[in-house]
Amino acid sequence: MMVNIAEDVARLPRSGIRELMGLALTIPDAIHLEIGEPHFPTPSFILDGLKEFYSKGDIKYTPTVGIHSLRDKIAKKLLKDKNWRVEADDVVILPGSLFGTVVAFRTILDPGDEALIPDPGFTNHFSQVELSGGRIKRYFLLPENNYLPDFESIRKSITSRTKMILVNTPSNPLGVVFPEEVMKSISDLAEEYNLVVVSDEAYEKYIYQGEHFGMYRYVRPERLISIFSFSKTYALTGWRVGYMVVPKDLLIHLMKVSEYLIACTSHLSQKAAEIALDMPEEEIQRMVDSYRQNCELCCSGLEDAGFKVYRPGGGYYVWVDIREFGMKSLEFCKKLLQKSHVAVAPGDTFGQSSDGFIRISICRKKGEIEEGIKRIIAARSEL
Repeated sequence: MMVNIAEDVARLPRSGIRELMGLALTIPDAIHLEIGEPHFPTPSFILDGLKEFYSKGDIKYTPTVGIHSLRDKIAKKLLKDKNWRVEADDVVILPGSLFGTVVAFRTILDPGDEALIPDPGFTNHFSQVELSGGRIKRYFLLPENNYLPDFESIRKSITSRTKMILVNTPSNPLGVVFPEEVMKSISDLAEEYNLVVVSDEAYEKYIYQGEHFGMYRYVRPERLISIFSFSKTYALTGWRVGYMVVPKDLLIHLMKVSEYLIACTSHLSQKAAEIALDMPEEEIQRMVDSYRQNCELCCSGLEDAGFKVYRPGGGYYVWVDIREFGMKSLEFCKKLLQKSHVAVAPGDTFGQSSDGFIRISICRKKGEIEEGIKRIIAARSEL
């Protein structure tokens, strides 16, 4: 018997990142520069701090919004670090920050409603909109505009069905950090067209040039959903925990979606996140500095070899122009993996404007970055 697959699921492409990762796993000496996972292990002070909690075995279901002690601690930290005054009841704990965009799209978009999504952008956001019944309305971040939004073009694309705009700075995959004037323009756009702003700030700590401007500074709280990651900031990828700050009148509706999908975030992961909030700022800065050095190694090495590179302002990635090779991004990545045993992410998985580019992850050990770049340069003439 042939099983009927839902049309919207059947239409979805596989992630090019995961495809390359799967191929690379069959090559024993492959260097993995395709995935955005920090190489740092879970900090030992978090593991040590959890011992008393998990030794009791009292690990249970929690409220869908998360345990109050963690939500309260996040609210206090936001006030201390950002002078952003929120209440514990404004904070929702997530099983990874990516789940926040799923919930936001599903809660706000009726079938046929439109969400403005950056292109190039994180591949999962495109598919999440479609799985929520919405329509993707791309706003393009192009090299000729320094990868910043063109607001005249965005205005022309907005219709009566456009309900929200997603902002991701520092960006995945570009690493572009939006300057303050861009953030203000996004806020103005949201007011003019009554849009909800979803601000994905997973890479907020990883700034190499300029300054990160949180969307909370510019957008009224009642139209803003801000999403943050413990995975990137505290190297807790496998624990799957993040959080979002949401408008009070949206909270009950966001929670209805969450409780039917996942019930709650892992109790143990929430306690790990609670301990992580005590990580000294210098430890976070140590990770940031490590990837800043990797970024310089990657960019300088590739530029010296003749590659055209976009130097990121932040994030985990370097965006490289490979159009001179006359190949589709996926074809280039597969040939590079075959010849040099280095896995990188194909640009076309990040949007319609992205073919002819690759994304290189810099959140690896320094030696891996050095060897990976060396192999890419060595394969240049053959490719």
